[in-house]
Amino acid sequence: MNDLRFMELVSNWLDGSLTETESAELQAVLESSADRRSEFVDVCGLDADLRLMSDVVIETPVGAESRRAPAGANGMRAVGWLGLVAAIAAVLLLAIGYGIGRDRKGDAEQQIAASEVASGESDEVVESGCAVLSRVVDAKFAGDVQYREGDSLQPGQFKLLSGAVQIDFFSGATMLIDEAADVNLVSSWEAECAHGKVTMHVPAPAIGFHLTLPGMKVVDLGTEFAVQVDGAESSLHVFDGEVEAHVPGSQMQIIREGSSLKKSTDLPVVAGVSKPADFPSVEEFERRKEEYYQTKTKQWRAAMNTVRSDERIIGCYQFRRWEDEKWDRLVNNFAIPKRLYSHGSAVGARWVDGRWPTKSALEFKSPGDRVRINLGKDKYDGLTMAAWIRVDGLDRKYNALLLSDGYEDGEPHWQIDKSGRLMFSVSYMRFAPSSGQQFDPYRQDQVFYSPKVVNSDGRRWHHVAVTFDAVVGEAVQYFDGKEVSREVSEHHLGDRKVTFGPCAIGNWGLPIEGVPFPVRNLNGRVDEFLIYKEPLTGDEIANLHELGIPN
Repeated sequence: MNDLRFMELVSNWLDGSLTETESAELQAVLESSADRRSEFVDVCGLDADLRLMSDVVIETPVGAESRRAPAGANGMRAVGWLGLVAAIAAVLLLAIGYGIGRDRKGDAEQQIAASEVASGESDEVVESGCAVLSRVVDAKFAGDVQYREGDSLQPGQFKLLSGAVQIDFFSGATMLIDEAADVNLVSSWEAECAHGKVTMHVPAPAIGFHLTLPGMKVVDLGTEFAVQVDGAESSLHVFDGEVEAHVPGSQMQIIREGSSLKKSTDLPVVAGVSKPADFPSVEEFERRKEEYYQTKTKQWRAAMNTVRSDERIIGCYQFRRWEDEKWDRLVNNFAIPKRLYSHGSAVGARWVDGRWPTKSALEFKSPGDRVRINLGKDKYDGLTMAAWIRVDGLDRKYNALLLSDGYEDGEPHWQIDKSGRLMFSVSYMRFAPSSGQQFDPYRQDQVFYSPKVVNSDGRRWHHVAVTFDAVVGEAVQYFDGKEVSREVSEHHLGDRKVTFGPCAIGNWGLPIEGVPFPVRNLNGRVDEFLIYKEPLTGDEIANLHELGIPN
């Protein structure tokens, strides 16, 4: 079959006009020719790209007219084979320097990322990764890198020492890795396995995904398969659908469901039967995940018994959801001894998964979402606040962690500003106002800022803490167990105390009728909030962080 006829059949298939006779003709040529199958996958991928770009105006060189990418297969069909190649090449080269064919997808993605970063014309956040680490179970990684669930993964080496992980590629393909493995993430459409066991699930949108092994290249046609690399031996096992196996020096083979292929250095290719039980599966992954997090929750609760018994703690909000609690709004204060009337009440916020699946949290999204607490008007020589939070967005000028209602004398405010800086302050009156007014010029507070440390980085949880010594006026702030700022107030005077009174976690205040309050609700989740009546040491903050690390 010549090129023109083949492209006519492919075009008819793409726009849904293929007749039964043409369908049989196309199927026959695809079954008989590996080159035609490869061309078919290439053109389908290009068609999808053109459809995505069809609404984007492409700027052409001076003297040329502006063009639009063809709307889809109908546009492709009209130009014929030579016109098709010219049109596709022109549009892709003008738009993003895109190479034709699946093997250039990684290059194109890198060029796009580089051009976006280099432009410098906008503060808009860009994504330069190729995948997301969607699940992590008791995993340890090589070097100093510590990945967490929800992290974006950049192209490059990904080395797992133990445990199990799931990687979701932006193309739609999913990879399960169990125990020690060495994988190179090339792009959204390609990876290389140098060592270990890997299971792949490739749905229809990710057809054409490449996985390269020593001595073998696998091109997926929409399937579930696994590979194992152990020294000089590589094997491929197909559990569902079919894949192309390319072995240097051999003709391409189609490996179908239930079959396997093994290649060793300098030895012939050996066909066999696939062995699903030897590879990581979704079912086994979920079983291990449940066992791991149940154990972790028990260990965490046991450790928290020591924390809640600390004589310095006045608020220990663990965000434990009680399934049999009728109103579903209770946020217990687990501090020992118990403090009457200090339990929290959730308003608007809904119960969700916390740092790990068997740990609960409250999610704050709407302007009214908050947890109301009241620790009374006792006065202290200092304080510590520490919380585990997940920030989904810095939507407000100030995003609340804990704010006292009226911000009266000695009361704290702890927030995150829009740029990602932790900010802490305590309100002090320079002298008692005669009219009861609580605002400037009577207030003399200082806002303590950290560097920019917080961002809305997917589903990653962070530990934040602040200590304040009212005796010397020093505030120290921490992020993930490490000190990030230390400062003494320039307004410090002796004999000043701190107090709490009515407060809101994740929001500001109970509005006084007729008096508007700025909206400062947190956009994210909180699943632990500790409050002490003294400043803890840096080592104690680091221990709290270590105690609660999610993975």
